[in-house]
Amino acid sequence: MGGNPSTLPDGLDPAASLRVGDSMTTDVRSVASTATLHEAARLLSKGPISCLVVLDDGRPAGIISERDLVRQVAKDPTGWSSTPVRNVMTHPLQVTDTTATVAQAINQLARHRIRRLPVVARDGSLAGIVTQTDLLHVAHRTLQEYTSELERVVSRRTADMREIEQRRDDLVDLTVHDIKNSLCVVESALDMVDQDPLDAVTVLPLIRRATVRIGNLVCTLLDVNRLENGSMPLRVQDIPWSALCEPVLAEAGLMAQAKSIPINRSGENHALVRCDPHLVERILLNLLDNAIGVAPDETIVDVHAERRPDGTFLVRVGNRGRVISPDVLPTLFRKYRQGDAVPLRRFGGWGLGLTFCRLAVERHGGTIRAISPYVDGEGAAFEFILPQNPR
Repeated sequence: MGGNPSTLPDGLDPAASLRVGDSMTTDVRSVASTATLHEAARLLSKGPISCLVVLDDGRPAGIISERDLVRQVAKDPTGWSSTPVRNVMTHPLQVTDTTATVAQAINQLARHRIRRLPVVARDGSLAGIVTQTDLLHVAHRTLQEYTSELERVVSRRTADMREIEQRRDDLVDLTVHDIKNSLCVVESALDMVDQDPLDAVTVLPLIRRATVRIGNLVCTLLDVNRLENGSMPLRVQDIPWSALCEPVLAEAGLMAQAKSIPINRSGENHALVRCDPHLVERILLNLLDNAIGVAPDETIVDVHAERRPDGTFLVRVGNRGRVISPDVLPTLFRKYRQGDAVPLRRFGGWGLGLTFCRLAVERHGGTIRAISPYVDGEGAAFEFILPQNPR
């Protein structure tokens, strides 16, 4: 992609965002077109740059440079000093204005094969001058800054992608591990039945729990993808909160009993909730599983539901376990993220349960958040809000 800078699209050219007014030299000398070359030589010897802008009635009319002066001296060694400036100046004059971009000025210099551009103000008076070298330096410096920033962004994004890639690999490993463990339970139970068929009644619950665990894992993986790509339909209906909540509490209560954890239910019981019951049941079950899993034995898990004044429906599930670090709270519901040092084992699950909850709540048009500490400086709560009329 070499060649003329004029071939660069504005979106890729750092000079396209810079203004001539910010890059020009304001300390520019001028000389009247009627002045002599002797007067021009005197001004050039005192000026910071090697040219003068020639003015005619106060407006830029041409440029005279040291090179022009040297050529005239060589041409007329004896009479050069009395020669009028207008006879030697570069003409016609190309000018730019303070609002032009550096890219436009560079293109203008290249198009007319010149090295300098006087800069005029809105009223046409001389405001400064820019040279090819000045503009290229400005563009190069800006390009270096742009490149450095781009390198930082690419480096940060690359690090993020590598982290996500690692978490995805961890998820695959843990998923395979969980499925393998469940299959081992099934295999062991079947071995017991082979050895003694009378044990079938005893091992049947083990087999059922193992198959349910595998089914839940596979469904969560599939449903997260379906929710992300928008292919999961929302089957909305009006249902009493008690009819939706009680079967979930009964299922979660089995695990809670094993840890001597009572589930404290509060708020509304018979309010009608407009939602997809299947999705909301799974949201509630995920949150309860998480809460019971991290709650210390013989503590309490809370489930609170209420109809808010704006018609939305709020559900909160809280536990009295460990506090979640404030810097982790914003990432809890993100895919392949976790709130624990152990990859994806944030609350004893596979790292996708809370992602599913977020996506399912958002599929209704609602919101979900984590609160920690929850009560008495300890624990955490997960609170989701469903709109009155899910979209």
